[in-house]
Amino acid sequence: MKYIILVTIFLMSINAKSDVYSLRDCMLLPITDTAGNSLGFKVYEELERYLKKEKWCDYKSSGDVIEIFGKYREKLPEYLQDENVIKSVADRLKVGTIIRVTLEYEIDSLKINVDVIGENGIDKYLSEKAIINKIDSDQAVTTITNWLETFRAIIPYDGKVLGVLGDQITFDFSKDKQIGIGQEFRIRRLVRKKNHPLLKKVVEWESELIAKGKVYNLSRGQGLGLIKIYTADKKLQAGDWVKLEKFNPKKDIDAKTFQEMNENSFGKLGEVFLGFSLASHTTSTNAQSGSNKMNGFIYGISAEFEAWLTREYFALGEFSRRIGTLSKTSGNPSSNESGQNSGVFKIGAGYKYLPMGFFYGPQINAYAGWVKYSYELDGSDEDAFGTNAFSGFFVGMGGSIPLEKRVRVYGSGEVIPFPTFDDEDNIFGGAKSISSMAFEIGAQYDWSYNLRLYGAFESISNTAKFKGSNSELTYRDSNFKMGAIFTF
Repeated sequence: MKYIILVTIFLMSINAKSDVYSLRDCMLLPITDTAGNSLGFKVYEELERYLKKEKWCDYKSSGDVIEIFGKYREKLPEYLQDENVIKSVADRLKVGTIIRVTLEYEIDSLKINVDVIGENGIDKYLSEKAIINKIDSDQAVTTITNWLETFRAIIPYDGKVLGVLGDQITFDFSKDKQIGIGQEFRIRRLVRKKNHPLLKKVVEWESELIAKGKVYNLSRGQGLGLIKIYTADKKLQAGDWVKLEKFNPKKDIDAKTFQEMNENSFGKLGEVFLGFSLASHTTSTNAQSGSNKMNGFIYGISAEFEAWLTREYFALGEFSRRIGTLSKTSGNPSSNESGQNSGVFKIGAGYKYLPMGFFYGPQINAYAGWVKYSYELDGSDEDAFGTNAFSGFFVGMGGSIPLEKRVRVYGSGEVIPFPTFDDEDNIFGGAKSISSMAFEIGAQYDWSYNLRLYGAFESISNTAKFKGSNSELTYRDSNFKMGAIFTF
């Protein structure tokens, strides 16, 4: 018993989180037999290959767990029967279906025992036994897979709700499921499970109908649905069941449904941001003529893009240009006004973390690339005004979250860890230190199915310090941007 407790504590220490996992997330426990596990290993390999190929469940590799069990090989059959160990395995791999197979040798025959167990380690959804008159791995695997196909047919749902936003839901579905845009579905919630009093296994799932809706978009094992009818006075929540209705892809779709599908569809390639910017720009120098500071409003245009290489990986770029006139705010520059021309060129790539799926919900982006901030003032060696640039490889982190169905807020921060300074007019010497940072916060509003409006505040700061009479140069922008985002 103490060994079981030790194994259980160790597994739970890896991941103590307890969630409701999908029955379509499965794993296969090590297979034991009474002849040194030689046959069990062959059967395990063939069953694992079957589960990966058929795709009726999202198979989770049990390599880490098997390595742990390997340390207690002598008592492995005992551990695999313990409900606390099974629950710990389910929590570790985040699966709702645990498949346990044991093989027992008899005289010229093989006894096969198969249990399909729930995440709590107690519920048995399938429990079968058979004796085959041949010690053969192929025949054993055929027998087991037939039982697993029976279990596959009795899973009471096609997917589970991942996230809810107003009348929209994101849900997952098995990879072998035929599903189409416009297909109707029902949302049900588990009330209780009924166990057979003699067989000690789950024979019925009692559920309640919550809502009805239609599928409006699909993406790599996830769907976006819109609720049409609520049948109970309850809020939808993650973990609710999604049961798909029969769907005929050749059936005509009425004009209203077609319009709704367009309004709730998403692009396949990416997004383009086009906007107007108005910035309060400050340039300050510590030069031969003293500490000078000039400030003014500059305006311009900006174009950005985000190209989706996959739903998680993306490429990004930005090109912007702003012009205006600066006026003296402090110091004694040689001229009280100076023309300003600045711009940004950026290109990079990143990764999106999507805890509630691609369609909506919070998003966290990590990205990196190369950027150049260029500045051009009316030249003055005495005031240390001229043409220069800050550039280098940058790293950034951003995120967004929906406030309601059509509004999303976002923010990001970027820094160049090792920036370089380019002085085209040779006004400054070598830089002692350089810093470059940018921050942005804003909001987006869904105007139509492929057009969003956005407004944002951006702060950019670039500073370089030098030796000599021209000892410091700083550019700061407090920039307001507004425009449109086109999905393509």
